[in-house]
Amino acid sequence: MWKLLPVAGPAGGEPYRLLTGVEYVVGRKNCAILIENDQSISRNHAVLTANFSVTNLSQTDEIPVLTLKDNSKYGTSVNEEKMQNGFSRTLKSGDSITFGVFESKFRVEYEPLVACSSCLDVSGKTALNQAILQLGGFTVNNWTEECTHLVMVSVKVTIKTICALICGRPIVKPEYFTEFLKAVQSKKQPPQIESFYPPLDEPSIGSKNVDLSGRQERKQIFKGKTFIFLSAKQHKKLSSAVVFGGGEARLITEENEEEHNFFLAPETCVVDIGITNSQTLIPDSQKKWIQSIMDMLQRQGLRPIPEAEIGLAVIFMTTKNYCDPRGHPSTGLKTTTPGPSLSQGLSVDEKLMPSAPVNTTTCVADTESEQADTWDLSERPKEIKVSKMELQLQGS
Repeated sequence: MWKLLPVAGPAGGEPYRLLTGVEYVVGRKNCAILIENDQSISRNHAVLTANFSVTNLSQTDEIPVLTLKDNSKYGTSVNEEKMQNGFSRTLKSGDSITFGVFESKFRVEYEPLVACSSCLDVSGKTALNQAILQLGGFTVNNWTEECTHLVMVSVKVTIKTICALICGRPIVKPEYFTEFLKAVQSKKQPPQIESFYPPLDEPSIGSKNVDLSGRQERKQIFKGKTFIFLSAKQHKKLSSAVVFGGGEARLITEENEEEHNFFLAPETCVVDIGITNSQTLIPDSQKKWIQSIMDMLQRQGLRPIPEAEIGLAVIFMTTKNYCDPRGHPSTGLKTTTPGPSLSQGLSVDEKLMPSAPVNTTTCVADTESEQADTWDLSERPKEIKVSKMELQLQGS
């Protein structure tokens, strides 16, 4: 959102936060931005307005345009250049403004606000979008590095959750933004974000002390590790999380098959595709090739890594208990019934629940009403398009 920050002069104090679609009059009396004790300030000195340039706000991914109009007797300057009276000027983040001829100096700054939602119903998304737009930000369905917040009613362990944790972004309840909006409207201090952290709603790991704050350890959790995917679908879903965490993700197929030593290299994790499940839609020839790799790992005392462990490593900030092909996964998670593998194409959002068996997963229908969210790195490497299957981690 746009902010007007006092730099010098009698204005002093907290920044003025500017909502979109509101005209903020700067002046000496009875106005939104009051500058007293400066005789060069007119009663209606200038007007600041932030508005989106697009008409379809549900599609916007732009910041609102901030304009300044001078109506004063003694003038207004932007970056030391005096404005023409009665005319408007578009401002950029970092521009300095001097109202009048003395020391009433300000600076405008744009603070990015890009909210990505997960597991919100349609009405929840609508309310969130309205609040965010008024605050001068925008909402997205796909997680990117530009996202500033992940919005959930309660924390489910989804791919978006994992990426938000790796990127060090806060996970907040939708109410945080409606309360923020109310605070700006009433010229009060913004709410404390810590008061709007959603509860962890994960029975399988709920008994553990899980730290979901922005921890630096997660930013390089996979540094030095290479994750080998044998399925294009898994690669699309999970490789961005690996890359965000400082690791390398590679898709290996029968066509570009590597030497066996490649799979046995230190810090190399072969992601389990779950071919033992009869519902997994994999051609027989590919199953044989994958099974040969699994057999080779087993002969060397190695294990494939269930895809859920990628998320669990992020949550618990360790690759010693998870994502270690030479070790055994951490135990003690409450169990759920094993179900179909993640590799199959389902028509609802998937959540992966922690489960006792290492190489099986449970698919739970997500009630989230959103369009297909597919992880497709081939189109935009920095963007995660989480498919209609939003994942909730499973595996022990």
